[in-house]
Amino acid sequence: MASEEDEVYTEDETNEAMFFIREHELPMTELRYALKYVRILHGARSPENQVLADPVAQIPVAEVEPPVFNWEDKENQPVERHP
Repeated sequence: MASEEDEVYTEDETNEAMFFIREHELPMTELRYALKYVRILHGARSPENQVLADPVAQIPVAEVEPPVFNWEDKENQPVERHP
């Protein structure tokens, strides 16, 4: 993945970022953040910048039933509460 120094923006992205800076009266030092904002606003244009789907969410999970509760077991009996 490209670092901040290696990031390449299109001419359209640059023009839109410059317009954003002028419109909001921001200093030119904010250009990098404006470029990132424009990229996020319109989505990643290159395959390496696209957000991938969560691989864990795609794994099927088997549904199981809870074990049968044994009411005869002394350890599983309800506890009396005294006020």
